[in-house]
Amino acid sequence: MSAVGQISDEIAASPLAIHGLTVSYDHRPVVHSVDFVVPPGSMTAIVGPNGAGKSSLLKAVLGITRRLTGDVRVFGQPFSEMTRHVAYVPQRSSVDWDFPATVIDVVIMGLFRDLRWWQITGRRQREQAMDSLARVGMETFADRQIGELSGGQQQRVFLARALTQQAELTILDEPFAGVDAATEKAIVEVLKRLREQGRTLLCVHHDLATVRDYFDHVLLLNVRRIAAGPVESVFTADHLQATYGGRLNQIQLARLVAPATVVSEDI
Repeated sequence: MSAVGQISDEIAASPLAIHGLTVSYDHRPVVHSVDFVVPPGSMTAIVGPNGAGKSSLLKAVLGITRRLTGDVRVFGQPFSEMTRHVAYVPQRSSVDWDFPATVIDVVIMGLFRDLRWWQITGRRQREQAMDSLARVGMETFADRQIGELSGGQQQRVFLARALTQQAELTILDEPFAGVDAATEKAIVEVLKRLREQGRTLLCVHHDLATVRDYFDHVLLLNVRRIAAGPVESVFTADHLQATYGGRLNQIQLARLVAPATVVSEDI
């Protein structure tokens, strides 16, 4: 995949293609030799147990964490050349919420990469930011300090920031963690509308019970890739058992997996 002229049609069309990606902390691999191609226009979940390397995989893709090995492509081009096509919503726990900034300021930050050094933000940028806030139901909070908001409200603001970028690919690290049910529903609706517009969503997700409802594709990860593809063919009892080991009992598996999809594929 890394050689010029050998990019397949699938990789050239994909908003994100990962090949041989390995991440190591203290000489211990936390992500090992992962290959994964995200289908365009999909809503894809990265699922696995705690410590499986889900967030490390995303951070390595984004260049936040150093890759030991691996190639990352966006529409067939090196990731470093295509960053303007990618938006990122980080884990809420990784953000310094005491930083003095208003909600509108945080959202406008999403536009900075499209501004030249001599440009300043003005009315047009504020209108764009307000439109994004309205899409997540947060326009009335525009002038509030971001640190004064609830966890769910903060997550909506960071999603609004990503929306201002109008990126082909949006990467979200546990967007539903620690939010209330109303916020989760609102975020899912926004993401599904983006998918309907042809955008691609890639989310680290921890709630196995909602994978089938929210996503159409899934990557099952436990340091290595266990399986990847459409939810109906990959989210099976055998694949989940291979991913989670003894963490899931047969009753849990029966609740998660539809009877028609219990038959295993090769892992």
